[in-house]
Amino acid sequence: MPQFLDLYPSSSPSNVHSILGANNVNLAKVETWITSRARGGDGFGEVKACLFVRLTTTEGLAGWGEAFILPCRERAVAEIIHSLGVSSNALETVSPWSFRDRARQIVSGHQSLDFSAASSALEMALWDINGKIAEKPICKLLGGDHRLPVPIYGNIWSETQWDVCSLENRAIELIAQGYKAIKIHPMLNHSITDAANCVNRVRTAIGDEILLMVDLDSQENLDNALQFADLIAPAQAYWFEEPVNGVDIQSLTKIRDLTGLRIVTGEKSSGVAHFSAVLSGGAADILNPDIAGIGGLLDMLEVAELANLQNVKVSPHCWNSMTVAAAAMIHVCASIPNAELAEIYPEYLEHGEKFANTGFWLDGQNAYLSDKPGLGIDIDVPALQNLTNDYKITFL
Repeated sequence: MPQFLDLYPSSSPSNVHSILGANNVNLAKVETWITSRARGGDGFGEVKACLFVRLTTTEGLAGWGEAFILPCRERAVAEIIHSLGVSSNALETVSPWSFRDRARQIVSGHQSLDFSAASSALEMALWDINGKIAEKPICKLLGGDHRLPVPIYGNIWSETQWDVCSLENRAIELIAQGYKAIKIHPMLNHSITDAANCVNRVRTAIGDEILLMVDLDSQENLDNALQFADLIAPAQAYWFEEPVNGVDIQSLTKIRDLTGLRIVTGEKSSGVAHFSAVLSGGAADILNPDIAGIGGLLDMLEVAELANLQNVKVSPHCWNSMTVAAAAMIHVCASIPNAELAEIYPEYLEHGEKFANTGFWLDGQNAYLSDKPGLGIDIDVPALQNLTNDYKITFL
């Protein structure tokens, strides 16, 4: 079983420390691209806007990262990225560790999801650079094995198609493509009873062998979440995601105790401290911090280690492109002993192929990494530029 990479350079294995701590990595420029929204590959859903980052060193080596973004915040996150890039370049040498220390100093205890998304993207790009310097896949630097299959699930998401028949048909389509686990969002535009009926009908349509995950998208009412859990008992949901807002640790704990369902939380949260509090409160069976929003891969590894001590799994959230961020997610899952299913948005796959060679491939049930160094991803920059509505470059 893979062992965690020690999280602090002073006690890291000497070979990893020499790779990531002793190299003279200086940054020359930081670039960001914010893509336009687009139709999904098969028209079922829409591809959200995505924010990509490229760091280039003074030696001309480039690393890619991606930031989690929400509507109306895209440019704000991009501006934080450029400011952090300028600040980080003042460091004598830039490594994932030195960057995280710098980011924590800047945030000064006032961490937000947007700041964490910006630091996630930059640290991801630094890992990509250092993997290329070491000529190793990132998961190998983290103690993992790129040859191992990483179990995945398909997230059924659409802005418009929430009727039961659409969800049933989409679930059947994904199963035909080889998916063995799917997730649905039944409470969007449905009453409690209609949503419960939707879950039970999808279960009937897909059979008992397929894992069915249910995401409640953070209900405001605890009682509604408890009532809903009772109504979907026949469906045997594999997990119960965000039944209430993840900041409400007390309610999450109550739902977990009363329902016996596997509680998943974390996609809207950032920073190690929050997840430590969730674990201390016994509020989750599975944590799902966003790979491009938690704050960085080092924070993700630290959270995974804390979770592992309490037999809690980690299933990274990835409401991002199925390119840069998805590659980082798969590398992390291949590196931690308590990885749960990795999140895939099937509607985003074809769109990503327009500008990226991801360095991983899927068979519906698992993801597989290549042996390419770093993230293993190649970006066609002119193709990405054609999909972009906002580009910025800062020379450092």
